[in-house]
This record gives sequence, C-alpha cells and structure tokens, in this order.
Amino acid sequence: MKIHQISAGDAVTRQVVTKMIQTASVLNYAEFYRMAGNADYVRKNASASGGKFRALNSNYPANVVSPSFANPVLKILGDKVEVDKAHERRGIDVASVRAAELLSFAGNLGKQFQNYFFNGNSQDNSDAFDGLKYIVPASQKITASGNGLVVDLGNSDTAKKKQQQFLELLDELIGKVTGGAQVLFMDVKTLSRLTSVAREQFTTTADEFGSPLYFYNHIPVVTAGYDNAGNRVIPHDEVVGSSGAVCTSIYAVRFGERVDLTLPTNIGVEVVDLGLVGVHYVHGVEFDTTLVLADNKAAARLEGVIIS
Repeated sequence: MKIHQISAGDAVTRQVVTKMIQTASVLNYAEFYRMAGNADYVRKNASASGGKFRALNSNYPANVVSPSFANPVLKILGDKVEVDKAHERRGIDVASVRAAELLSFAGNLGKQFQNYFFNGNSQDNSDAFDGLKYIVPASQKITASGNGLVVDLGNSDTAKKKQQQFLELLDELIGKVTGGAQVLFMDVKTLSRLTSVAREQFTTTADEFGSPLYFYNHIPVVTAGYDNAGNRVIPHDEVVGSSGAVCTSIYAVRFGERVDLTLPTNIGVEVVDLGLVGVHYVHGVEFDTTLVLADNKAAARLEGVIIS
C-alpha cells in the first residue's frame, strides 16, 4: 500500500501526506503494510534449493528449509506544531496561520524521512531506524573502483573508457536486484552526469506536480534531494580506499508489500488537532515506521563513484 492509502482519509491528513510526498521522493515508490503493536515478524525470502538432478530409482536429498525472519520494531518520527494564541488577540486569522505552519512542517517532515530512509543509523540514535546505507548486505554492494571511479566528461579515450565502465557498473547494479531494480536513487549531480554520458538511454516525462521524471533504460531515476539543513541526502563525501571524501553512491531498490524492501506502520501518518494547550494551538503529527529488507536481494548499492 502507498502512504496515502494507509494513512487516514480526512482532508488535513491528506494535505500533510501530499506535502510530504512532494519533498520525499521515496514516498512515491515505497510500499507499506499495516501491522499491529510495536514489533512484527516478517518471513524473509525462502532459502530452499532450486532443484537437483537425481538418478533413476533414487530419491532427492533432504531439502530442509530453516525459516529466517526479520523482526521490525517501529520507530516514531514526528513533532508538535504550535501556534501562539496571541495571534487571535491581534486580529490574525489563526486558522490560516495554523494551516500554513502545518504544511510547512509537513514539507520538512518529508525531507527528514527521506534523509533517514537513506542515512538513518540506530548506532548513533537508538530512537531512529537504520536506513538503506546500513541495511544493504555486503553481498549487494558494488565498489566502482578500489579508490573510486572518476566519471569524466569528454570524448578522449580515457574519458570514454571511464564512462563505459560507469554504465556497465550501473547495469550490474540493476541486475543485482532480484527481478531487476524498480527504481534508482542518486544525487542530482550524479543524475546530471549520467544523462550527459548516456543521453540516448534516457526518456523523460512529468509527475503529477509537473516535476520531470527520468527513466534510464525504462527504470525511474529519482534524485534524493536535500535534508532540512540543505545538505545532500546522498552526499559526495564518502571515502573509498584512498579516494578521500569525494565519492557518492547509487541505490537500486525493489519495493513490495511485506516482501522485498517494505515498510510496516500502524496507521501511516497521524495528524491530531490537540486544540489549545497552554498558550499554543497545537497539532501533533507522527509517523510510526521502519525499513524491512524481507529479501536481501531487493536492494543494492554502487559506491565509489566520483563526479568531478
């Protein structure tokens, strides 16, 4: 289920969710499922053998499957949106102010969720969930080059060779996801370079908000944007080997409802008008969720890309 399907259907919640989607591109693709309580058990992809040959009059060897489970624990992301009641005394339409502040908060909440989706680290913050950067298994990571691969512009033999290596690595990344990647996530700087070196492999259209949508070999390519502080969500300051802090990553993902990469939640985004509390009119906004990799091959990461 999409976030707007699993959240409440009242007008205020719809507006908040719509604003979050505008600032969190992952929410256009993420699949949620409804769970009860604080924790859940999600059976991971089956590990049974894909079949063997057997001799006539002999049996197959035992093919016992030991089920493996993910144990997602919901994390709470949200805050209070407060508007001073003094606005009323001064003749200001407090309802309009509250609506504007709530939507402004929703946009920033979307950015915050997007940042945690990729970079959340429960080791640094036990209240946060682990993002894609930390849950992609080592077997699903591709390193472009031991000390980073510089994807140069130009038509020289050296530049062309690096461009071809980059595109081959991107195709390998897509193939690392079972069934093929459903979406590619990267920084806008990386997308710009990719469109420059592989323009003939791109098509474009527009989303419901009029923003351009890019497709690389028919796969949506989505930029991760910026966090609340204006920092790149997928940065160009990662270190690979002796590269220095100049590398970036590209993520390939397949979402599913309780399969692949999936997100549990109780009721999606919850918006509650708490009324007048002390000297403030208050809205409470909360979003209980986490990331669950139900299939280890539903996500992959290409690291060590340098866009000079």
